Amino acid sequence: MRKITLPSLWAAFVIFVFFNIIFSSLLVIFIIYIIAYLGIANDIKSPKAFSTLLGVLLFSVIIASTISYFIGKHVFKPINKISQAMMNVAKGDFSVRLNYCGMVRELENMSANFNSMVHELGNMESLRNDFVVTVSHEFKTPLAAIEGYATILRNPELTLEEYREFLQKITESIKQLAHLSSSILMVSNLENREVMTEKKRFRLDEQIRQAVLLLEPLWTSKNLTLNIDLDHVVYFSNEDLLMQVWINLINNAVKFTPKNGEINLLLKQSAQNIQMTVSDTGVGMAPEVQKYIFDKFYKEDRSGSIDGNGLGLALVKRIVDLSHGKIRVQSEPGLGSSFIVTLPVSK
Repeated sequence: MRKITLPSLWAAFVIFVFFNIIFSSLLVIFIIYIIAYLGIANDIKSPKAFSTLLGVLLFSVIIASTISYFIGKHVFKPINKISQAMMNVAKGDFSVRLNYCGMVRELENMSANFNSMVHELGNMESLRNDFVVTVSHEFKTPLAAIEGYATILRNPELTLEEYREFLQKITESIKQLAHLSSSILMVSNLENREVMTEKKRFRLDEQIRQAVLLLEPLWTSKNLTLNIDLDHVVYFSNEDLLMQVWINLINNAVKFTPKNGEINLLLKQSAQNIQMTVSDTGVGMAPEVQKYIFDKFYKEDRSGSIDGNGLGLALVKRIVDLSHGKIRVQSEPGLGSSFIVTLPVSK
């Protein structure tokens, strides 16, 4: 079946204007002649009257041309530019920008909104590329370790102690992969949620104490002092997800606090909100680091350790957001860090 070629928007408008004005002019002439033939206006048959009518028709054509030119320049030409820009964006060019300087406010708003949309699409594309590169790198490291140690295990001259050591290294790399996969799936799942589900009432202070006990081997091995001051707080939310918040925050405090340091856990409830503060005497963070700590896969090696995948704080931030709360950080290099989580009071 042959495809019919449709006229452009500009051509369709010009045709519409010309036909509309010409038809209107001819209709007026026809009505006047009908009136003349009926004897109402005999002088309409004179040559002078006829030339006047032709002049009216010519004047209508000139007016149609002027209107068409004006609207074409200030309306349809910018629309064609927007259409071409959208085609370029569809091909992956996110550097396209529109500079509309006309007199139509709607087109000015459309151009501004288009530029904002392309800017956000460009940012999303950059984030997507960074995400793919980072995930590939995060998976590549433990996989390379597993491959390397597995190759070494094929050596028949290994001692039993060396054999067990390399098996332990392989096990640790597998756990690292499992943890990374689990974190990515959890962050992806939470980003697609709009509301917190599976809520129930539970003791928030007791949950924080459980998180401290789960991490006891980590903070006792560094001989850290934990100062715990928790109000009695009953909260209504998703218990499992909130547990992830406290585990990640306390684990980070332990990780970046040197031996014999201190960690302070303070939970206070007021009539307006619930505030949980996790403070440490660790290495702290510079202001430029604090801007990105809640971004996925962002890692600042403040302690010289390569442990972690950069998803913990991103996970914390998303859970707090779903809880309609806020999280902020106060930190200075060499003076430790404080993470303050503010949650709304349960009703």
